Amino acid sequence: MRPISRMLFPDIMGFDTQTFGFSIQWQADADTSLRAHTDASAVTLNINLNLPGEGFEGSGVRFFDRVSKKVDELNFAPGVALIHHGSVPHESMPITEVERSNFVLWLYGESGQIPHVGVSTSPIDPKERWKTPDATSDDFAPF
Repeated sequence: MRPISRMLFPDIMGFDTQTFGFSIQWQADADTSLRAHTDASAVTLNINLNLPGEGFEGSGVRFFDRVSKKVDELNFAPGVALIHHGSVPHESMPITEVERSNFVLWLYGESGQIPHVGVSTSPIDPKERWKTPDATSDDFAPF
């Protein structure tokens, strides 16, 4: 995830030495709202773990553009992975039938540091993009 994140989001360089992963299970009529929020991450990877045929209804994910105020809703089908800046406001729509399981992985810097929104960056050299950070785990969990 780190090299792909550095390629898509060069502003996260230096804020991607730590990882935190967790799973979530969304159930119909139990998990009715995950209001708009941002993540405690530089980059978030969210994978729908349902298998094809393990249908569910509802559960789109909405992303909110801070500048244009545009809202995009994506279908979060089985096997789909979403990767985005943790600073992008987003929300999950309710599950209306069955359940959805997700794996979420966050990248962030030491002691939970994340980049400031809107910082300009320069292209990253491929060697630097694929380099493993020198930092060791700091045992800091975002929550």
